[in-house]
Amino acid sequence: MSRPNLLLRDAALGYASRGIPVLPLHYPLPHHGPLQPVPGDHQPAVGTGCSCRDPGCSQVGKHPLGSLVPHGVKDATCNRARVLAWWTRHPQANIGLTTGHTFDVLDVDGPAGAQAIRTLAAIHGLKSSGPLVRTGGGGWHYYLAPTGLGNVHPQGLERVDWRGRGGYVVAPPSRHASGDPYQWATDRELDTPPGTVPAVLLERLERRPPRRPADRVELAAAGDGPGDRYARAALVTELDRVAAAPVGQRNHQLWESTRNLYNLVATGVLDQRQVHQGLLTAAERCGLLAEEPRQTRRTLASGRQVGLAHPGRPTHPTTPEHTATPPTLPLPLRAAGEPAKERG
Repeated sequence: MSRPNLLLRDAALGYASRGIPVLPLHYPLPHHGPLQPVPGDHQPAVGTGCSCRDPGCSQVGKHPLGSLVPHGVKDATCNRARVLAWWTRHPQANIGLTTGHTFDVLDVDGPAGAQAIRTLAAIHGLKSSGPLVRTGGGGWHYYLAPTGLGNVHPQGLERVDWRGRGGYVVAPPSRHASGDPYQWATDRELDTPPGTVPAVLLERLERRPPRRPADRVELAAAGDGPGDRYARAALVTELDRVAAAPVGQRNHQLWESTRNLYNLVATGVLDQRQVHQGLLTAAERCGLLAEEPRQTRRTLASGRQVGLAHPGRPTHPTTPEHTATPPTLPLPLRAAGEPAKERG
């Protein structure tokens, strides 16, 4: 086993020994052949694809390694023997640390996220404390005291997310798609106590207005007929349902909402591209796209196929004003394309 791979294994064991549940993640693949060890701890930035072998993977090196953890973050563990077995089988696996236990993480993505945090800090006189990671993609992970919150998006902060209960982050010395490593900031390693969550940030996490996915998706031009009004309301409602779906129900809700919206796409009252983009955004908001990208795409494809096969209004009401309307089409059987239960 090469030195870089030993570092991954030893780091995973070290995190588990601290009582932090860990899970193996997929890892970036190089241009040609396997990653080669080089003198020292540094490897050239050659990662371009994901070990999941999905050419369209949008979460390279960031999603759970399903052959080892079929239930995703739910299979995370502190068991030393299991962790050792995982990294013996897949020594290049990136390391995921579960959040919501000993810490939550403020995930700052790239220059836009960093600028949002700098602006917030300058306005309110905030100072950073606690463990800090420089991500392989040029972002930052701030390790803060657990709040009891889940995975949410802080109101008004572009490219910034919060990882809490049910979430995880990629940990050093994992590799980013660029090939660059995740690294602890100097004097800000995990031995540092988690930072205190500033009140102004906590307020942005807890007091979020109701999500309106339609604000992020421009609807196709439509008239003022009752059918058009229904289609617009259905789009808002279904995207909101996906974005707010709890863990364990997200995959089923995504399939159901996809089917319902493509029922309307088939009649021409909704634009197919806008529906697809809206569903992807909603799946990202609830965390499903990051955790199960391949399953998410299969669910979208299945729901689309069933929805387009049945033009008309969905098989169950999508807005309160239609709660008394009986279904006009039979619900499809499981064999017709309904997804399996969400893994995690």
